[in-house]
Amino acid sequence: MGLNDEIGGAVHWDTAVVESEDTLRTVIGKFVDSCSSALVVKRGETVLGVVTDIDLMESIVRGDDLDSVKVGQFMTACELITAEGTKSPCAQLDESESVENALKVMSAAGVHNLLVSGTNRTGMVSIRDLLKYLIK
Repeated sequence: MGLNDEIGGAVHWDTAVVESEDTLRTVIGKFVDSCSSALVVKRGETVLGVVTDIDLMESIVRGDDLDSVKVGQFMTACELITAEGTKSPCAQLDESESVENALKVMSAAGVHNLLVSGTNRTGMVSIRDLLKYLIK
């Protein structure tokens, strides 16, 4: 495996998903069950953003109520980049991008997770996933 390989092979296409109206308590449960550092946030089939372990920690430290605060209130909002453009993009790439490019995007954005778009699907790749992919 190398830096020029496509990231699609390292992506978790079965990334855990939470709904934008899910409570902080529900999101904590999803994090625990998924053993992940980021979850995809959707409203129905529409990707609205991501919620990371850091977002979760900051919400808890602020004293947000576990049963009334919704993930939509503290997630990182984004829209997948399309031909129409986007108003608030988050760190994301297409599955055909290289491992090297993914690492550069992560570094520039200061994130550890990227949304990855594929044909009719959305997944997530973390820095750990990419590093494991490199040493295979």
